[in-house]
Amino acid sequence: ASALQTLTLDLHVNAVGARGARALAELREAPALHTLTLNLWDNAVGASGTQSLAGLKDAPALHTLTLNLHANDVGASGTQALAALKDAPALHTLTLNLLDNALGDYVTHHTPHT
Repeated sequence: ASALQTLTLDLHVNAVGARGARALAELREAPALHTLTLNLWDNAVGASGTQSLAGLKDAPALHTLTLNLHANDVGASGTQALAALKDAPALHTLTLNLLDNALGDYVTHHTPHT
């Protein structure tokens, strides 16, 4: 996997769950991966799986990340974990779809107001 630079996985409605999300988070170990798109729509990833995916911030070359977490019960703790993606060393483009998730008060209280 060391030569892997771009990966797109469309896994929507596949019961990936938190365990599968943890496995996908291991992609952070692919040293040349710079573009990653994961469509995990309706996969019961939950907060713990989302927290694992936030570990993608440690991918050394990742500069473009798209995570579709529509309908995954991400919750407030998962949302907070995703905020850590801002600290990824090479990341300059981040697209998150968090539609239809139980995000709780975290988003309400931590969304910048213009």
